[in-house]
Amino acid sequence: MTSTTLGQSIVIRGTITDIAAGATQDVQAARFPNGIAAVSDESQGSWMEYVYMQKPRPIDVTGVPITLSVVDANGNYREIGTVTSDSDGFYSLNLNPDIESKYTVYASFGGSNSYWPSHAVTAFVVDPAPETPTPQPTQAPSMADQYFVPGIIGVIIAIAVVGAVLLLAIRKRP
Repeated sequence: MTSTTLGQSIVIRGTITDIAAGATQDVQAARFPNGIAAVSDESQGSWMEYVYMQKPRPIDVTGVPITLSVVDANGNYREIGTVTSDSDGFYSLNLNPDIESKYTVYASFGGSNSYWPSHAVTAFVVDPAPETPTPQPTQAPSMADQYFVPGIIGVIIAIAVVGAVLLLAIRKRP
């Protein structure tokens, strides 16, 4: 999603992958068409065996920390959180922006013993919240609505009753 309205949240998401020369070899490119996930130094041994030696995929792989920061239209820079990618290299953060603005998002990885530092940039916009409509004042009932219309209805009912009584009286005469 690239836009939202003020008061609504937005999900910032991305993927961090290993772009080393080995990751682009034919076998690895075929096995990992979306790229090979960057993983923590602690997970490197079993992960490299999985990627390059066709060993079983390890289940205890941890990703790398990604620091997310934003710059709003006023030039205010702030860090909004640090997330850890998963074994697919995917990361995400839910953000509830506090002002209407275009935001530039920076996702930064500080590097590790296994990878060089890297970063990515994207953007989204927060539009104004829709205005809540003000209720229209209701018009007070007029004198005609309060007295005249009910009076006319009463007269019509009285005439109908008198007519019905007269009709019954005329039919009963021999």
